[in-house]
Amino acid sequence: MSQSQLVELDEAAVLGHAGQALAHVYFPTDCLISLLTHRVQPRSFEVGQLGYEGMLGAAAALGVSASAFDAVVTGAGRAWQIELPHLRALTRASRSLTLLMTRFLYFELSQMGALAACAHFHTLEQRLARFLLMSVDRLRVADLKITHEALSLILGVRRASVTLAAGAFQEQGWIQYSRGHMLVLSRAGLLQVVCACYRQDLSTYDQVMLGSTAAQ
Repeated sequence: MSQSQLVELDEAAVLGHAGQALAHVYFPTDCLISLLTHRVQPRSFEVGQLGYEGMLGAAAALGVSASAFDAVVTGAGRAWQIELPHLRALTRASRSLTLLMTRFLYFELSQMGALAACAHFHTLEQRLARFLLMSVDRLRVADLKITHEALSLILGVRRASVTLAAGAFQEQGWIQYSRGHMLVLSRAGLLQVVCACYRQDLSTYDQVMLGSTAAQ
């Protein structure tokens, strides 16, 4: 896309607010973007996560005027940025692009439903393992730059609860945590405790984005 540019996105940067229109659409290359329920008291939590496999703004590109969630960078890195009017014009001109974005929007909605249920039914340890595995998959690195405060926002719990759960993982030798860095040492260990939502997320993406494309 000639109208796009590669931009650096800092951790905690807010790319969109719930109820407001997006100015740009983002295609992450090595960053992580979390979709959060509107940040009002007492807490919010993550209902969607985007990495190199996805985009922020699929609904906007298809004509929806306002964002449904807050979009916050939870893993610093780079993304391709394109102004929304340009992408809308490209989408209107290409049936294939429209179809691809519709599929991704379906996957995104499926993920949101799964994560909302996950927040209600599964333990903090299961949800923390899911977040860490999803983040490693999407960032393609084992060293995650994230604080306990950011994790408490994403998981919708008190910071002290995150500290206890992360401490238990560190005692098991699954992660190593220091100064805003969380290094995943054992995927196998995290897979022992993670809830079914993690595998469901992977399976749905393969079916919708890869299986459907191959079937055309």
